[in-house]
This record gives sequence, C-alpha cells and structure tokens, in this order.
Amino acid sequence: MKKDSPLKAFVIAGHFFWIIVSPILIFIVGGSWLINRFNWDNRIMLVFILVALAVIVISAWSYFKQMLSVYDDEKPPPKTDKRDYDY
Repeated sequence: MKKDSPLKAFVIAGHFFWIIVSPILIFIVGGSWLINRFNWDNRIMLVFILVALAVIVISAWSYFKQMLSVYDDEKPPPKTDKRDYDY
C-alpha cells in the first residue's frame, strides 16, 4: 500500500480511533461495571479514569512517534564503514 493512498489514511485514522476508544471501554466502562457489581466506593472511579487517560496519552504518543518515523522525508546520511578502504 502506498504512503499517500486514501485507504492508508483511513487505516491510520481507524487505528488512532481504536487507540482512544479501547482504554475508555476497558477502564472507564469496565471500572464502572466493577464498582457497581461489587459495591465499591465511587471514588475508586477516579483511579480508573486516570489510568485510562494515562494509557490513551502513552499510546497516542507512541503511535504519533511511529508515524513520524514512517513519514519523515528526511533521510539520514548513509552509514559508511570506516574500515572499508576499497574505493
């Protein structure tokens, strides 16, 4: 798949959407269910929300860092072996 294809843009957007939605579903919705199921204190929900936000931020940062390395147009200089003297 080419870097500039529209399908690739939809794949990247879908992956980013999943990075945002999955921690919300797992931690916030799941934490709310656990609190209601086991009659825990409602203040524990704050812990689930903070964990979800931390996972979202770390995942988004990692994904953007990976995308920047893939789409970076500046190529590093080629590595040359200093021991190679045959010109």
